[in-house]
Amino acid sequence: MNLNNLKKTVPAKLYKRGVDYFEQGSVEQLAEVATNRWNAIVSGTEDYEVSINVRKDGTIVGSYCTCPFESDSLCKHEVAVCLAIRQYKNVNGSSAVDVMAQLKTLKKAELLTVLEELMEKQPAVHHYLKEKFLETGEMDEEKARQLIRIAAYHAVRNEFIEWNRIDQALEGVEEVLEFLEGLDSRQDGEKIIRLSLLVIRECTSMLHIADDSSGEISSAIYESLEKVYVALAEWPGEVDEATVDRMLELLYPHILFALEQDTTDAASGLLEAVLQWSEKGDFASKFYAFIDKVIHSREMRNKAFGYTEERFRGYQLWVLQQQGDKEAVDAFCAKFHAYPAIRRAQMWLAFAAGEFEKVLQLGDESEKLDVKLPGLVLEWKKIRFKAYEKMGNTAAMIDLAFEFVLSGEEEYYFKLKSLVGAGQWPEKLSILLDEMKRSPRSRSLYLGILIEEQKLDELLDHCRRDLSAIEQLYPHLLADYPHEVNEIYTAYIYRLIDQASNRKAYWTACQKIKSFQIALGAQAAAGLVEEIKFMYPKRPALLDELGKVKLK
Repeated sequence: MNLNNLKKTVPAKLYKRGVDYFEQGSVEQLAEVATNRWNAIVSGTEDYEVSINVRKDGTIVGSYCTCPFESDSLCKHEVAVCLAIRQYKNVNGSSAVDVMAQLKTLKKAELLTVLEELMEKQPAVHHYLKEKFLETGEMDEEKARQLIRIAAYHAVRNEFIEWNRIDQALEGVEEVLEFLEGLDSRQDGEKIIRLSLLVIRECTSMLHIADDSSGEISSAIYESLEKVYVALAEWPGEVDEATVDRMLELLYPHILFALEQDTTDAASGLLEAVLQWSEKGDFASKFYAFIDKVIHSREMRNKAFGYTEERFRGYQLWVLQQQGDKEAVDAFCAKFHAYPAIRRAQMWLAFAAGEFEKVLQLGDESEKLDVKLPGLVLEWKKIRFKAYEKMGNTAAMIDLAFEFVLSGEEEYYFKLKSLVGAGQWPEKLSILLDEMKRSPRSRSLYLGILIEEQKLDELLDHCRRDLSAIEQLYPHLLADYPHEVNEIYTAYIYRLIDQASNRKAYWTACQKIKSFQIALGAQAAAGLVEEIKFMYPKRPALLDELGKVKLK
C-alpha cells in the first residue's frame, strides 16, 4: 500500500470518511517524530492518536490508531493522516527527511530563531513547551494559570468544550487544587487565597465556553471559595488594618469579575469570607465602605435585577449590627425599607428584642408592599404567627392557621387543631373542609385530613366526583364501603375504555384491571373482564388486550 494509491487499496466507504476528516481539518499536530515515523491526532467523537510508518517512496509499512476499528484495512483516521502526510510531502518535497540532521548542524542562536518562528506559526508548539517547563518547580500564580489554560486549550473543539471533555479541561485545575491541599492554611494563607482566586476566575471564564451539565467546573469554583473561607478563618496572628486593606484590595477585582460574569455566587461568597474578620477587630466602617464601593461599581449597576444589591445591602446591615449602634441600624432599615431582605432582618431583630408589636407592624407593611409576591406574603404571615404565639394571642393564631391550611400548609392543620378547643373543633373542622373542598391548592391536604379525621363519607363522595382518585384512596374505604369501591372502580375503568381510541389507550385501561384485582380480588376482576367483553364485542383491539391480562 502506498500513499499515492490509497483510493484503490482502501474500501470506498472508509476512504471517503478519511477524506472528510482530512478536508475538515481534523488532523492535528502532524509531526515526523523519527525517520519515516509520523504521529498525529485526529479529532472525531473523541481524540484518536495515529501513528504511520511510511518509507521515502511512500510505501506504508505500518500503522496504528487508538480507535476501536479492527480490520486489515486502514481505518478512516489513518486514511486522514496518510492524506495529510502526502500533502505535507507534496508541499515540502524531500526536505522533511533530513530535518533532524539539518537541526544538528545549527548553532544555538540559529536554533532559537527557528524555535521562535515555529512557536509563532504553530501555537500548539508554544503550549507544548510551556507544559514541559511547568512540569517541575514551585507553584505560583503564573504557573497555575498556564496549567489551567493549557489543559482547557487541549479540550477545546470548535471554540467549545463538550461535556465529555470536561475532565480533560479540568486537569490543570485539579493539579492546582491538589497542590493547595498540601499547604497549611495557618502558614500559607495568602498563597492559598491567591491561587484559589485564580482557579475561581479561570473556571468562571471556562463556564462560558463549556457544557458543564455535570457541574464539575462549578464544583471546582465552590471548592476554591471554601478554601478562601477557611484560609481567612484560620488566618495566623493578629489581623490589623493594613492586613484588612491588603485583603480587600486583593478581593475587589475578583468580586467585580464575578459580578460581571454573573454565572455563580462567587462575589457573595468572597465577601462573606472576608466579613469573618469583623470579629477580629473594629473594621465595621472599613467593611461598610468596601461593600458600598462594590454596590456603586459599574459591574453592579449593569445587573438587570436588584437581587444581588439587596443581598449586599443585607451584608451592610449585618456590619452595622456588629457595631451595636441601634440608631444607625434603624436609620439604615428606614432608608432601604423597600428591600424584603432588610425588612426580614428588621423583623427578626425586633423579634429577638421582644418587640412583638413592631414585628406585627413590619409584617403588615411587608404584606402590602409585596402583595404581588405570594411566597413572600406567606413568609411575612408566618413571622406574624410566631409573634402572636409569643404574645399568647390565640384568636389571631387560629385565624392565620386556618388561612395557612387552606393554602395547603399541613403543619398548621395540627397547630389549628391544638389551638381550637375539643368542643369547638367539629364545627371548625366542618367549615374548614367545606372551604378546602373548593380550593385546588389544598386538595392533597384536604384528602389527608379526611383520612386523619375518618371522614369516610366525604372521602367516598370525593371519589365519586373524581373517579381516578379511587386508585389511591380505596385502602381507606374498602373495609366500610366494599360495594361502593367496586362500583366506583368499575366506573373508572369503563370511562377509560369509553374514551379510548387506539390500542395504547386500551392497554392503559386493561392495566387498571390489575390494580382492580389487587383491591377487590381475582374473582371480582374476572367478573369485570367478562362483563367488558360482553359490553364491547365489536372492539377487537380491546378484546385482544383483555386476553393479555393475567389474573391470579
